[in-house]
Amino acid sequence: MHRTSRPRQQSLGIRTAAIAALLVLVQILALSCSRSLTATTAPLASHARATGAPNAIGTLPDDPVEGEVVITLADGVDVSELAASYSASVVSQVSDAHAVALLPAAGQTVADLQQQLSLDTRVVSAEPNGWLETAEARQQSFAFDDGFGSPSAVAGQPAVAAVHLDQAHVAATGRGVTVAILDTGIDPNHPDLRGAYAGGVDFVAGDLDPTEEREQRDDDLDGHVDEAFGHGTHVAGIIHLVAPDARLLAVRVLDSDGRGSLLDVVAGVRWAMEHGAKVINLSLGSLTKSDALQRTLEDARSAGVAVVVAAGNWGDDKPVEFPAASRHVAAIGAVDATDRPAEFSSFGDNVALAAPGVAVRSTYPGGEYRLWSGTSMSAPFVAGTCALLAETHPDWSIDQMLARIGAAAAPVREPDGVKFGAGVLDIGAALAPDVRPRADEEPVPEVLRQRR
Repeated sequence: MHRTSRPRQQSLGIRTAAIAALLVLVQILALSCSRSLTATTAPLASHARATGAPNAIGTLPDDPVEGEVVITLADGVDVSELAASYSASVVSQVSDAHAVALLPAAGQTVADLQQQLSLDTRVVSAEPNGWLETAEARQQSFAFDDGFGSPSAVAGQPAVAAVHLDQAHVAATGRGVTVAILDTGIDPNHPDLRGAYAGGVDFVAGDLDPTEEREQRDDDLDGHVDEAFGHGTHVAGIIHLVAPDARLLAVRVLDSDGRGSLLDVVAGVRWAMEHGAKVINLSLGSLTKSDALQRTLEDARSAGVAVVVAAGNWGDDKPVEFPAASRHVAAIGAVDATDRPAEFSSFGDNVALAAPGVAVRSTYPGGEYRLWSGTSMSAPFVAGTCALLAETHPDWSIDQMLARIGAAAAPVREPDGVKFGAGVLDIGAALAPDVRPRADEEPVPEVLRQRR
């Protein structure tokens, strides 16, 4: 570039315009990565690799998870005796949930074993084991590095201003509240997260280290390797942004392709409940309803745990993912920073409200930052808000939290038939009633206690 003799003010104006144009382009690129795409609905093996050639719908033969049956046992039933009566093998068990995965005997199909077990009075429910995954992995929305990642860029992004986060932090920061993130793991050494990290567990590898891992292979045969790597760290960063003093539990139930088994997710929710989580974030889903997971979510709700989930990235009200369809959770859709519906976001009667989910900037493994789009990014905004409310109202249920959040929600702009429940998340308005001014301060303006 050659220097010119133009006045300094004009030169700065041109440079500012160029930067603004670049930022607009970045937003467009990030959004384009998250458009609803035709997706395979048959999940594949991850933590135990299958072998052989893929079949016509892209799945692998002899899938080690889809070859299992998940059952919920009645109280007092000995699983070893039950399995022996069907010549089945116990693969794994979540004892406190009475959830068990059984492997059929040689020559016996999953469907046959499931049917037999469903008629057994010792069994409450029986279903094929299966896979849940991030909506972003399914629709191929990828993390994007625009070169502008930094803590100040995270704090200054449009989504933060849109939800009036600074106003909320006058009332609460999540102190004393534990939030569990069931996802691909976390980078516990990220500078932004290490102070909030409270430990975790890895159900994929079977150890106590939930650090995100690259597996360096395309287990799901979608043409991409480790496409969900960083997903859990990104979600954790959003929760930490909203509730900076909350403790973060990392529960790794998904691999780096973004897929995890039903039984692992059930176990993960149970583990989070046992370890003091008041809020659980599930940025994952399946097109198949699960009785075992539904019972676990019901128990979580009864225990006063707020479970927040991503609504999905189908760009329509059908199909409806699970657990977003569960009545025991808060399903969250996505809007951009101007409160307009994201074109990729699922919506419908099951969605409680929407939150920013377009080109959200957050933490990424290795001390880095990325932009990512999807309802997986929207859910942690609400999970973080629940952590703020749990600080000021520790005995509140998810229904009470949603009532407060919904009453303060902003309207969706240009909804065009899109249903987002109560509207769009406004964290500042939701926390405004909890602001307690000092004696030497003016009362909180009434405008902050009302909807935008």
